[in-house]
Order: sequence, then structure tokens, then C-alpha cells
Amino acid sequence: MQRGFRAPQATELYRLQNAQTVADLESVELDSYEIAVNGAGLNWDYSVSLYRMNKDNGIITNSSRENLNGSNTQHQGLEASYGHSLTDTLSIRGVANFAKHTYENSIISGGVDIKGNDIDTSPNLFGNLRLIWQPLASTTLELEWANMGEYYTNPENTAEYEGHDLLNLRGQYRFSEDVTVSLNVLNLTNELYAERADWTTFTGDRYFPGQEARAFLAVQWDFL
Repeated sequence: MQRGFRAPQATELYRLQNAQTVADLESVELDSYEIAVNGAGLNWDYSVSLYRMNKDNGIITNSSRENLNGSNTQHQGLEASYGHSLTDTLSIRGVANFAKHTYENSIISGGVDIKGNDIDTSPNLFGNLRLIWQPLASTTLELEWANMGEYYTNPENTAEYEGHDLLNLRGQYRFSEDVTVSLNVLNLTNELYAERADWTTFTGDRYFPGQEARAFLAVQWDFL
């Protein structure tokens, strides 16, 4: 159990838009509760964490780009990870986050009472799954599937981003005790996706595009 406070950030106080001249904001207060369990066997391991957080006097930016105080929100969910060695050379690991983030009090945003709405840009599900192959002690190859679930892009819950799935490939080869070469290929299938998406009354849907397929080659030389 924890209790915390956060003072308004300078950008929330002074970077005002849409003719808003004053942002009379107070500190955010939060109470959080968490319980976790973990375990392991001969060829597997897991961890599970349950949490719930209540945030009072939160700061939001509505669809008119105004900074507002006084929102009460609730955040609850489950975080889980699991790893399993399938064979001597092949293993699988995954992480999943299931969450529900909601506005808990009546606030008018864009002419709509958002009480009970999902918090914008907060997906209910995201995670990744990795398949790891190590045929030799010097060689590792990993294929990762990364998932971002859909989420609403405005407090009124009238617009949403559908989420995305990405594949990443990583490889590493150790030539000697001193030299290691690694190759990472990200967004392997060159998917079009957004790192972040939102919606405003001025622009409508806004997408901050993620990067296209790209590769990185690195050589590490330990000479000491």
C-alpha cells in the first residue's frame, strides 16, 4: 500500500492553449494497492501482480486542449509474465498487461459528462511474446511479437485507435570472449502504426507514426 502526491508540471501550468489564460491546478493525490506472487520450476517461471490505484484531483487535457483539475480516476489490472524452456535450445517468454482505467467523477469535456468513461490513450491490453532459440552457447536468435491493444483517443470516448501488432527479430553471435556481433531488425513486416494517437476538436484524429522497418548492426569489442 502506498500514498503519493504529484505537483502540477510547469507545462501544465504555463503551456496553455485555446485562449486559456489561467490554469489553477492543485497537487494530484493517489492511493495504490498491490499484491504479487511468483514461482519457478525446473524449466519454467512466472510472476503475477494485481494492482488497484485511486487518483484524486487529477489533471487532464480535454478535447479543447484545456488543462483541467479535479478528475478522480481508478486504475486496476493484472500484470503477468511467464517463461518456459521447451527444449535445451528453445524457450518462450511472454508478458501481458490487462488493465481498466476509468474516470470516476462527473467532468464535462467537449459537452459530455465523462464519468465512467475509459481514460483516453490507455489500452486495456498490451504485451509481448518472445521465442528464443540458442542452438550454440555463442549464438542466440529471438523472434518477438509485440501487441498494443485498441484504446480511446479522447476523454469523451467517441474516437479510438485500433491498436497494432509488430514483429521484431534479434540475433547475436559471440565470435570470441572479446568480440560479439548483434543484428536487430525492428518492425520486420514494415507495418504502418502509431506510437501514439489522440483526437482534438481542432485537428480530429492525430497519429504520431511509428518507424518503418529498420535494422541495426552492432559490434562489441571488449579490449580490457
